Amino acid sequence: MKGKSALLAGVAAIALLATAQAGYAAKKSSDATSVTPATAPAAAPAGPTNAELAARIQALEDALQSDESKASSDHTRLSTLEQNFDYAKWTFDNGRPVISSGDGRFSMAFRVRFQADFAGFMQDSPASLPAGATKDLASGAVIRRGFFGVEGKAFNDFWYEFRYNGGGTDAEGFGMSIARVNYNGIPNFRLSAGVIEPVFMLEGTTSSGQLMFLERPEIDNIAADVFGAGDSRRGVELTYQKAGVFKSDDNLVLSVAFTGNTTGTGTDHATGTDEKTQLLGRASYRFWNDGVSNASIGASGATIISQGGNSTTGFVNLQDRPEIRVSPTRLISTGGLNARHASMYAFDAAANIENFYLGGEYTNFQVDRLANGAQAGDSPSFSGFYVEGSWVLTGEPKTYTVSSQNNEVGGFGAPKVANPFSLSGESWGAWELVARYSDTNLNWNKNLAATATSQSGINGGDERIVDLGLNWYLNNNVKLQVHDLIVNVKRQSGVAGTQIGQDLNIVGIRLQFTN
Repeated sequence: MKGKSALLAGVAAIALLATAQAGYAAKKSSDATSVTPATAPAAAPAGPTNAELAARIQALEDALQSDESKASSDHTRLSTLEQNFDYAKWTFDNGRPVISSGDGRFSMAFRVRFQADFAGFMQDSPASLPAGATKDLASGAVIRRGFFGVEGKAFNDFWYEFRYNGGGTDAEGFGMSIARVNYNGIPNFRLSAGVIEPVFMLEGTTSSGQLMFLERPEIDNIAADVFGAGDSRRGVELTYQKAGVFKSDDNLVLSVAFTGNTTGTGTDHATGTDEKTQLLGRASYRFWNDGVSNASIGASGATIISQGGNSTTGFVNLQDRPEIRVSPTRLISTGGLNARHASMYAFDAAANIENFYLGGEYTNFQVDRLANGAQAGDSPSFSGFYVEGSWVLTGEPKTYTVSSQNNEVGGFGAPKVANPFSLSGESWGAWELVARYSDTNLNWNKNLAATATSQSGINGGDERIVDLGLNWYLNNNVKLQVHDLIVNVKRQSGVAGTQIGQDLNIVGIRLQFTN
């Protein structure tokens, strides 16, 4: 109790002392004010409030977070680009495996095409045919084409294609079919070199995997054989292609090629010399398109520059089989004409109105025969034409190829199957009815006899073929074709000679896979 009293007494004393000191200080301050008047100093400005400081801190934190997110996004994007650049990717384009680099500058696609043909020849018995007529056309089967190859892009501006053919018949046998490199660095232009297949003739601009018929028309085959457009020619080609030249829906294609002999052999079945050279070209113009339907016109021309060999002889042979390749026999042929130069021209037109198609072409050939002793040289001419049409029963339209890396530019291809065949899906693919009439006349002054100063006429024969067919596209890769070819050949054995032509029927079937 005494302790508490002492403590309270001490606290009271301290309080009294503090009060006295405060009173003295106030009096002193009052005295000073009365002696020296002065103005009171201004109050210091108030600082930011706690709320303002908190807002500033939050803004700084948000900005820092945004910078960190952007840095992370940039890092992710850079990492993705590096991975895409370093790593290739696989895709499948219409069943075609394609490997490409991440930056898109390189690619490689693997191509396969397989065609198995069967043909049955129905003709009169050999005893009823005249002497000299072709009495036995062999029915049977053949692997018409067996393509294996690669194609793709290199360094963005170059395109390459290498293709080996493991099928074929007669002179059209095994070997390198295509081995070319394209330069595409100049807009709308393409320069090709190597073993090429030039842009030439109407049916020549359609891929062999998209043909409506088992074979191209005879005049197209003859032109390709004789004038250096087919059979895998060594050569160079310059092609110009541009859409919207004169109006928004048009497409112009101009192509010129210089070719040599075939790659498989020094000679081919159209000539008998090596080192032959040809100059050929094509122009086509699609003048109408509504997004589905198309109409185009075209012209092709070619000349044999040199037949090779020596400077005085050479020969040109215009001939073809009856638009099927199972039998090697040619029913029409001019035989070897002693000529070092020849030329040709052709005009064509084609159109599809939705799922209907109509096309045709006329061709004229001229061969410059050399003089034969006292017999003067001359210029026999031959001609042919065809008209063809199709009706896709399931409604798909035929396709028009605006641009392409190969010869399939400015031409018409197969319809794209809308509903591929499937029993489970009750879909039956696409069905197409086709018909073609072709007439190839390899006669020239056939009743003209030779004289001391002039050579005789030429009895190559006149072959007319009606081809009626049904094409079943199970999908865009598999196709089955069944065709009936009604063939009529008029040919005589020499000047005013015996008729050795004949009529026959050919049933042809093709099973095809292509990617």
